[in-house]
Amino acid sequence: MAILSFALVSQAAQADELVIPGSGNPEYVLQALADAFAKHQSQHRVVIPPSSGTAGALQDVLGGKAVLGRVGRALRSDEAAKGFSYIPLGRDPVAFVGGAGVTIKGLTSAQVLDLYSGRLTNWKEIGGKPGPVRAIGREASDASRQAIHRAIKPFESIAFGEHVKVVHLDPQMIELLDRYPTSLGFLNRSALAACKTKVVFLSLDGVEPSPPNVGAGRYTMAVDLGLIHKTGVTSSAATAFLAFIRSSDGVGVLRRHGVLSAAAQ
Repeated sequence: MAILSFALVSQAAQADELVIPGSGNPEYVLQALADAFAKHQSQHRVVIPPSSGTAGALQDVLGGKAVLGRVGRALRSDEAAKGFSYIPLGRDPVAFVGGAGVTIKGLTSAQVLDLYSGRLTNWKEIGGKPGPVRAIGREASDASRQAIHRAIKPFESIAFGEHVKVVHLDPQMIELLDRYPTSLGFLNRSALAACKTKVVFLSLDGVEPSPPNVGAGRYTMAVDLGLIHKTGVTSSAATAFLAFIRSSDGVGVLRRHGVLSAAAQ
């Protein structure tokens, strides 16, 4: 795994603004890091634009439009072979979550399959307050969904029920969770902090989606948040921001948002 050396001499013009495009998974926590970074110094400004997906990060960094990009998974070997390096930020639990009107506290793996296949359509069928299950899914390539595939094997080949709404960006998932009190969705915990309503984090098979449970291996659904750059290319702003992320202050921001910091492991 390649790690960006802070001693590298910038190959790009030094600039005060650092724009980090890419995946929605680390978007919210990176904005929190950018806000904290701004309070510690005034030379550099970090901008976290709306999600363009991991594909957007790869494209913008490869094309020289951005020095750093944000991703919700580690690089594949074919991607690394194109000249990218990966900087791990940490592991973030992926949680099944209900809207504000959901009254149950957890799901079993079997119930997850039944809810998303359409065999169960009302929360009362699993002991909750009566109300239609407005299930929200993601495309098969989504990092959060891939984390579920690894933990619940049949979910990889599931045929979503006709009432499942499939979205392609994290903000769309959050919007629907906020809009429908009886909704059901899934996303990494730090991203779910962007919800405007009080959503309900659901345990899976009796295990809470918490960082300690991820660290201990009891809860296996998680995404690896990270940053990418072209190998050997950095900037003064990128160097300073990465140093802050690895500092005690940066590790504290990650911890407060439920992410197991790579620097603290």
